[in-house]
Amino acid sequence: MSLTLPALHVMGDITVNKGSVLGERTIDDFELVFFPTGSRTVYENGRGEFLLDRPGIVFTCPGEPHRYRFDPLVPTRHLYVHFEYAAFRETFCGQYDSRGECQDWSVIAGGSLVPSLLKQMLKIVHVKPRGWQRRGAILLLSVLEEWQAIDEDDSRSSTKLPAPIIKALDYMEQHLHHQITIEEIAGSSGWTHEHFTRMFVRWIGIPPQKALLERRLRRAEQLLIQAERTIKQIAYDVGFADEHYFSRMFKRTRGVTAVEFRDRFADPLFRHLAMTEEEESAYPLNRHFIALNQERT
Repeated sequence: MSLTLPALHVMGDITVNKGSVLGERTIDDFELVFFPTGSRTVYENGRGEFLLDRPGIVFTCPGEPHRYRFDPLVPTRHLYVHFEYAAFRETFCGQYDSRGECQDWSVIAGGSLVPSLLKQMLKIVHVKPRGWQRRGAILLLSVLEEWQAIDEDDSRSSTKLPAPIIKALDYMEQHLHHQITIEEIAGSSGWTHEHFTRMFVRWIGIPPQKALLERRLRRAEQLLIQAERTIKQIAYDVGFADEHYFSRMFKRTRGVTAVEFRDRFADPLFRHLAMTEEEESAYPLNRHFIALNQERT
């Protein structure tokens, strides 16, 4: 059975100046835009205004008037892709408001495959290896599947974390390399320290101190496998001021020392992978890549 693939037209990884405005326009194809960080950027269409204050995806259909007002204070980075897809034409283009369950703006949770898939697409379209058009189309199909599953995954979740808890978890992830305190994490949530601690335990099931420690150790595991750093350097990289305390916590929670963990699980292949917090350079930034391959099966 043949698989109908979307046709990739153009894509890019662009950072626009603060205060930039993309005036009202319509497009002839579909566009998916991924914003890797929240900002004060506003997307506007006939259904309203959407503040893009968290990482997420904007979806625009052909013929829909829309505009962007980018963050007035800082530059805004976004990865976008224009494409054609017969299945979407049938689903979305019958009526102007016929969106089904697909949202104009969808928040992307941590751990989503969408960012990695888009970056791999950009790399392939830039390098153009053998079979790059089909590979790019298959990756785009995966992006669309992951995007469409966001709302379904959310609806299956029996409970959603309160926004202050999500902000605190995001703050932890973004500051693992710093020696942050629980007071600072609580401050990022907007709650008092006492209320934050109670609510964190209620929703996450463990105290914030334990959650922070676990996230530091998980990042350390990545570094032990992927990076040629000393144990002392890795301890500092994940926010430990004391190498010996890091070693004790690693042994206590993992059952092996950091050195034993590296010897057991490290593979030369993984040393070529970039850490998630580091900028990838497999393709040039601020450049548009034209593909224009036909829809294919």
